[in-house]
Amino acid sequence: MKIFQLHELPQEEYHRAGGKAQGLAELVRSGLKIADGFVIIGLDTDADYEAASDYYCASGLDAVAVRSSASAEDGEDFSNAGQYSSFLNVRGREAFTEALRNCVRSLNNAHAASYSEFFAQAKSASMSVVVQRMVDAADAGVCFTIDPAAGDKILIEAVPGLGESLVSGQAEAEQIAVPRSLFDAGDNKTAAAGASAGEARAEHISVSGAVLNREQALEIAAGAWQARNYFKGELDLEWAIGRDGELRWLQARPITTLDEAGIDELDTVSADDTTVITTCNIGEMLPGAVTPLSISTSVEAIEYGLRLMMVKAGAYKNLDEIPAGAVVSTYSNHLFFNLTSIYRIATNIMGANKEAVEASICGKNLKDTPPIPWKDAPVPVKVFNSIKYFSLLFSRKKMLGKALKIVGRMHIPYSPDPAVYYKNIDAALQDLIEVTYCHYISSSHSGAMSSAFLQVLAAEGYREDEARAVLAELLEDIENIESVDILASLRRIARRVVKQNPGAIHYSAERLAAYIKADSGAVREAYDYFLKRHGHRGIREAELRSRSWKNDEEGLMENLRTVMMASTLESSPESFKGTSRIESRITEFLKGKKGMARKGLEYLIHQARDGVYNREYTKSKFVMAVDFFKEAYARLADILVDAGALPEADLIYFLQHKEIGELIFERKAKLIKKAVQRRRLLDAQMDVRYNEVYVGKPYPVEPEDQTAENGLVLSGAPISRGEVKGIARVVQSVADARALREGEIMVAAFTDIGWSPYYSIIGGLITEVGSALSHGAVVAREYALPLVANVKDATRIIRTGSLVSLNGSTGVVTILEAAEDCDTEAV
Repeated sequence: MKIFQLHELPQEEYHRAGGKAQGLAELVRSGLKIADGFVIIGLDTDADYEAASDYYCASGLDAVAVRSSASAEDGEDFSNAGQYSSFLNVRGREAFTEALRNCVRSLNNAHAASYSEFFAQAKSASMSVVVQRMVDAADAGVCFTIDPAAGDKILIEAVPGLGESLVSGQAEAEQIAVPRSLFDAGDNKTAAAGASAGEARAEHISVSGAVLNREQALEIAAGAWQARNYFKGELDLEWAIGRDGELRWLQARPITTLDEAGIDELDTVSADDTTVITTCNIGEMLPGAVTPLSISTSVEAIEYGLRLMMVKAGAYKNLDEIPAGAVVSTYSNHLFFNLTSIYRIATNIMGANKEAVEASICGKNLKDTPPIPWKDAPVPVKVFNSIKYFSLLFSRKKMLGKALKIVGRMHIPYSPDPAVYYKNIDAALQDLIEVTYCHYISSSHSGAMSSAFLQVLAAEGYREDEARAVLAELLEDIENIESVDILASLRRIARRVVKQNPGAIHYSAERLAAYIKADSGAVREAYDYFLKRHGHRGIREAELRSRSWKNDEEGLMENLRTVMMASTLESSPESFKGTSRIESRITEFLKGKKGMARKGLEYLIHQARDGVYNREYTKSKFVMAVDFFKEAYARLADILVDAGALPEADLIYFLQHKEIGELIFERKAKLIKKAVQRRRLLDAQMDVRYNEVYVGKPYPVEPEDQTAENGLVLSGAPISRGEVKGIARVVQSVADARALREGEIMVAAFTDIGWSPYYSIIGGLITEVGSALSHGAVVAREYALPLVANVKDATRIIRTGSLVSLNGSTGVVTILEAAEDCDTEAV
């Protein structure tokens, strides 16, 4: 056994001391400060452990971190990081000796062994142990000498206290980007290059102040740059700032920049200056940034289904003419429709035009977009294609039956062998594509009928906002819609629970679940019905990382508790509105219209209403198919963790489907590091905002600098009628939603079917995106909930606690009293 102070570790011992110890020793040689400590090499006999414990007791270090440093750990090409044991805040001889033994035992633990075996990697031959004084950290984090999202930046991630939760990917961090140009001018020293120089550099660094100030960020960046130049390569470093204000470096690992994940890593090939792309429709189906696994499965199925539909409608000759990536584009993992590709419908099908395509997808006509680049097909071709197209649209009933049949037969045979199970999942993906195709036929019928109705109203002189308001009103009171039944079914469960046991309203989610499952009567009957019909639904339901309600019992129970506490619980389970007046409203709208014009409008109204029902039905089946794959990939992740191929199950969502295959069949261990990096980038990707429409490649936008002053008027699209005034609550997460109080106005980025349970208590809804056909809009209309959509930057301008009014008939939102001026505070 040998023991060396970290600053005295000789280079000839590096191969035995392990990657962690080597990195720390090199940090010292680069001139940076680390926590005091030593490394123990060759622990074997009981006498070795006694001698090492004697050394610790004599060191005066008191509380220490005892960390593994295996010979195959933290390398550039392969990383065993996280496979071995480490212990923090170890005090006293007995605890220290036990920590040493556990570190050495972890060399042969089952997980580390299977990890090495899976990747055919020679297992670490030896386990050394690094012992360092515990840093009483005020702040800690990591620093990448090259930002994966922007190669000209140093990226710092910081959290208060210890950095373990950040390193494991379980905590959100403050991210600070420092220009590398600050250190490129030949000054590779630390920030001690002079106070004035440091102040000048700090001015170029933007911080939120949540964790670090500019001077601290500069000191970290300068130290990382200094280490980079010493190591002669890019580094991933861990650091901590003690409560004494001292910066100490905890670890250094090499990174290979060519293999780094980036915020734009999965971007579609850049669109040219004439390509029109939009977040409309697809941004409602899958809002925000999407995980790589979802992009390669549910999103690919969405695109394939739409490509296939356009081929069968005659817009394209074959799938080769409209290749993958031509319809759905991704930028910073956000989804866009390529409208220019879809415009081909207008040039190849009689009766279709650019405006109809835009109205079908965006619910409105777009301004300032270039003309269609495609030439019109000959008239006979267009006539023939129009027959094919309308035959497809009116095959929606057949598509309903086909979608039901496919999800009814779906089965992915389980195997504990990851290779076999992966192949079974891969084979079943064709079913997902077919269900998606069925959904696009019914969705296209719905969009086409609504678009045609809007065009007729425009020809009659209606303004665009007036026409959309009329359409929204005429799409109310559609019986037995899937998304509407979600809330009705939850209310049925809630009412039966409260009637049977009024005290259950105060139960925790866990106790409520136990109570319902123990019931054998009406409560359990209503609960089983809900799970069978809607258990596959949830928030961001086409995202594979999002759990469905049936697999998130706590979340479902929290939703149910919200419904149980609504004062309107005793109302009708199907609707809050009572007897439907839709036929009288249709009659009133058609009043004064005669002949073919009246018959045509009446036909379009009923077709649009029928289309909404069908669209909702096939969307539910599509989500049901997606849920099969959510469960399958979750099982595969567990198999891979057990096999040692993944350090944790959550990382599977940050690999594309084909990459999972490469991990299994080609043993590409570097993909694990890439998955970890992608997960760290997801928060930054979620923060990226885009406009609704672009000509050419989209670029992120900053919200307009608009102060939420009293009397500020915001405009949007009128989606669901009614006027309401109330306290606003901005909802950007499930935790925000659970804080909603009865009568509040919910302000959200999008209308998600997963928010449906909260519609039972809110007074109104304001969203940044949405259309009259979106699923949240359907629910809002059915429950007479005023809704204004497409209010730009609503979640940033309106603050929780503000008093607002909204008019769902005109699309106007007014901030009556901004949060800081409002007497009523949200709780």
